[in-house]
Amino acid sequence: MTDNDIIASIREGDDQLVSHTYSKYRKPFARWVMKKYHCDEDNAIELYQLAFTTFYDQVMSDKLKFITASLKTYIFGIGKNKFYQQERENRRFDHNIDEMKVHDNGEASQQNHEKENQFIAIEKAMQKLGNPCKSILYLYYYEGRSMDEIAKKLDYKNADTAKNQKCKCMCRLRKMLDNKVKVNDQ
Repeated sequence: MTDNDIIASIREGDDQLVSHTYSKYRKPFARWVMKKYHCDEDNAIELYQLAFTTFYDQVMSDKLKFITASLKTYIFGIGKNKFYQQERENRRFDHNIDEMKVHDNGEASQQNHEKENQFIAIEKAMQKLGNPCKSILYLYYYEGRSMDEIAKKLDYKNADTAKNQKCKCMCRLRKMLDNKVKVNDQ
């Protein structure tokens, strides 16, 4: 079966092939990311889930119909782009923290007020997310539950499935918060 046949079968709903494809590239991707970008295994796996979810969404939305490179190269490329995107966001966040330190001349209460508003915005967005996202994120971030515990509690097939869902939920939450920020900035 060619890589383009795999894409067509995934689009037609072959869940076993999705599972097989996911598993086939997971470990090689994690090893590659850990070696090339010096990140830990958990981050490498989460990055793979994000890359594979992006690939899957592209296939299912007909944005990806065929590829000229190998499927492995395509998924790894998405992962590389996701890694750099996260790095840019982390640098922006670190820069914001540094800016806050430099300009901290009695404005701590204002910053605390802004953080409180951010927490309120996150809480409101969490309420709008609904289940299962609300439950997954609450269990993971507020209660500190492992993905195995979450999978069992919420009846997911396994921890990887729960982690994949958590990744999708975080993307939805970030979009909701970004849209909220954009609306408030205007």
